[in-house]
Amino acid sequence: MPSERRLWKIVFDNFLKSLQPKLKEKPVGSDAQGNKYYELQADPQGGRRLPRRWFVPVDEETGVPTPEWSQWLRGRRDEPPTPEEIAHNEAISNMKKINAENIAEKFRITDSKDNETKYQQNSKGFPDMSEEFERQPGNIKSKMK
Repeated sequence: MPSERRLWKIVFDNFLKSLQPKLKEKPVGSDAQGNKYYELQADPQGGRRLPRRWFVPVDEETGVPTPEWSQWLRGRRDEPPTPEEIAHNEAISNMKKINAENIAEKFRITDSKDNETKYQQNSKGFPDMSEEFERQPGNIKSKMK
């Protein structure tokens, strides 16, 4: 009988907990794509040690959070990103793209004859370089010819 009484106590306690008002999610912010981010605060007495964080994408296919918001969602940072921080990181990203284009332009090969391969393609579509390298270690017949 004692286990039966304990079962009824658990059922009654769960029923009382279900009548208590639920915690509301707090809207935290949104990003440039229009994704909205929410947080449900941690409740150690209720058994939730960490806050629950999620986002609602505007479009299911393209709704990917930015890196700053992704860090916040995964709990790697406590505070959500500020618009100034996102703008600063965006400026750094654009600067890196411009620098990469400048470097690519600086070292771009303009002569199209250099881009052609001097090797025939094998059956798998890769260059056939069997004459350049030895097939067995120590056998340098192809290089002596």
